[in-house]
Amino acid sequence: MSIGDGILQELPVGWRFAPTDEELIVSYLTKKVFVGSLPARVIEEIDADEFYNKRPKDLVENVSGEREWYFFINGDEYFHGKMEKDRRVGDGIGYWKSTGKENPIRDATGNVFAFKILYTYFSANPKHKRTHWRMEEFRLLKRSTNNEEDFHMEEWVVARITRGEDYSKSRFY
Repeated sequence: MSIGDGILQELPVGWRFAPTDEELIVSYLTKKVFVGSLPARVIEEIDADEFYNKRPKDLVENVSGEREWYFFINGDEYFHGKMEKDRRVGDGIGYWKSTGKENPIRDATGNVFAFKILYTYFSANPKHKRTHWRMEEFRLLKRSTNNEEDFHMEEWVVARITRGEDYSKSRFY
């Protein structure tokens, strides 16, 4: 994400984008899916094919020591609830591995309205090495309707990528 392409231009000086899971889903993903206006243009849009053909370090810019980046991913298989254990990146340059099962996210009344899955990035060289990159991917609960035309839902998920501390001192796998 760069400051010059329109992303982050709507934020006041000194403001840091750090939404909670609920804020990310309610204020951004829900509005994105249902074609509403977003509170601020701070999340980059990317096609799933492009997203999963790049290493995490190639997706982000490390501006001012940032460690979190957000993406709206269009056309992601996870939108349909398809959870793959491993998600290959590019031509074998690495893969995102899920670290467990899909976790339901509940509203104030206890109803499930979204899901979250956690991933860790592994580089292909040397020998499937675990890296300091993590991803949380969120999707809304897909609702059924009798008339699909009445309920048009674009295929978006939102991802939070985090770069943790690199204890092995390997450079941005």
